[in-house]
Amino acid sequence: MDWIRPESNKKNSKKYSLLHLPESLKRLFFRKVAISLIRPMIPSGTHPIEQGIYVLPTLEIHRLMDKIVQIITDGAPGMIVYGRPRLGKTKATTFAVNYLPEVLEYQLPVFVADSKSYKVPSAEKFFRDMLTDFNFGFPTKKDEIVLRNQIVSIMHQKAEQCAHRRVALIMDEAHKLTEWQYDCLIDIYNQLHRRNVRMTTISIGQEQLVDRRTFFLANSKTHIIGRFMPSEYRFKGITDEEEMAFVLQSYDESEFPVNSGWYYTRYYFPDAFDSGKRIADFSKSLFNLFLEIRHEYGLSGRMVELPMEYLAFTVENAFKINGSNGMSTEWLSSDQWREAIQRSGYIESEIYMAIAKKAT
Repeated sequence: MDWIRPESNKKNSKKYSLLHLPESLKRLFFRKVAISLIRPMIPSGTHPIEQGIYVLPTLEIHRLMDKIVQIITDGAPGMIVYGRPRLGKTKATTFAVNYLPEVLEYQLPVFVADSKSYKVPSAEKFFRDMLTDFNFGFPTKKDEIVLRNQIVSIMHQKAEQCAHRRVALIMDEAHKLTEWQYDCLIDIYNQLHRRNVRMTTISIGQEQLVDRRTFFLANSKTHIIGRFMPSEYRFKGITDEEEMAFVLQSYDESEFPVNSGWYYTRYYFPDAFDSGKRIADFSKSLFNLFLEIRHEYGLSGRMVELPMEYLAFTVENAFKINGSNGMSTEWLSSDQWREAIQRSGYIESEIYMAIAKKAT
């Protein structure tokens, strides 16, 4: 077998073959070839497709990242990100935490907290839950001032390690936040400001978050809007074939184990993948199949936003049911995609959403 030969018009150009390689490089070459040819033995239930613990960078996530980078670069104090349930807003949060420092080209400290509802308003509970979400311990003494000061100290300490003296706070499920919780966040914001630390708060939630902002505007709560809601971003689902193709291509290009050459699609459909077939090739037909099934159930086909969560469930079902660990079919058919959509829970969710809209 010939090694790669560089193109050259020069006389006496040297030709390379495996015979010219050192023994160590020969062994490395054959080892990599052998590894990429042999399907890895992965314990049942541990592949990312089976666990559902992976993040795919959708076009909408990239657009959101651009907006987040813009407000942080501009020094804006906050932004709300809203959209209907199951679009992938929380996964977008995970992506932001992992890649914001890389995109910004400096180590921006990012803190993430889940917004919670409380039957009885309590700053002590709110601060304690934030510390828990930050994976930091808190004193046994249940004093809201001590807890708040600990949050400020943690953020201050991290900000001092950043040349820009900035931190980002991401509040997930932010539509649950009420006025008193925002007042608690204002206390944190003000204390950090006095320490010359700039905090940008990104509130991510459902569409009720816009209603909350409207309520604050109507009641002259400008101190809340100015710090946490000066700008907004509507997070969308998958709206066309191009976005569908971008997502499906990620399944063709994501590897497990890392650097093994065994992409998600190849692991479940090795023969089809090696013959040149890709899941991204289904982008047009799969998007149209979602629309077709919606029509069959009497759901609107206008301004459709496919939630990323249900698309992921659909692909996972198609892989697990029909791939090498399931029916071992060589490749996917339209009927198998239809079954995967129906088993994803997408139709039931859309019917409930339509009923809820009619009731309001």
